[in-house]
Amino acid sequence: MAVRKTASKTSKSAEMGISFGNGKTPKKNKNSAKKIAKNVGLKALIFAFVFVFLGLAVGAGAWWVVCRNDCFEIVGQDSISLTLEETYADEGVKIVAFGKDVQDSITIQTNLSKNAEGKYYSYEVGTFYIKYISSNFKYGKIFKVEKVRLVTFVEPSEGGE
Repeated sequence: MAVRKTASKTSKSAEMGISFGNGKTPKKNKNSAKKIAKNVGLKALIFAFVFVFLGLAVGAGAWWVVCRNDCFEIVGQDSISLTLEETYADEGVKIVAFGKDVQDSITIQTNLSKNAEGKYYSYEVGTFYIKYISSNFKYGKIFKVEKVRLVTFVEPSEGGE
């Protein structure tokens, strides 16, 4: 025959006289538990709000300090007009991300021809582009920034700027 063992341990809620679901909780303990939960809840909410606010302020300040000089901008003019007889030596872009010069992250795409000296030229009249794309984390992955310089070639008789 099986013998049933009785529990020898009591839970904390049983020792405090708190009951869950049977409605027999003493009124004194029930009211004090609500009061403690209410006071702790308000304090915890204020505490959490202060820490979230301070965390945001410190994070924004750190972001500003690290990134205040960041830029991705075209050096020189955004658009240039040349005659078919002229060549163009590209001035490039200035790029700084998170306080560091990341010039080596730039790739250039263009529909212009390039001579042995590294200058751009065209045998056709029209507007062409030089596109600067960064593989850097900030400008290539987060913000997807590209800069474009337009180069317009005109007939020599029309004159360039």
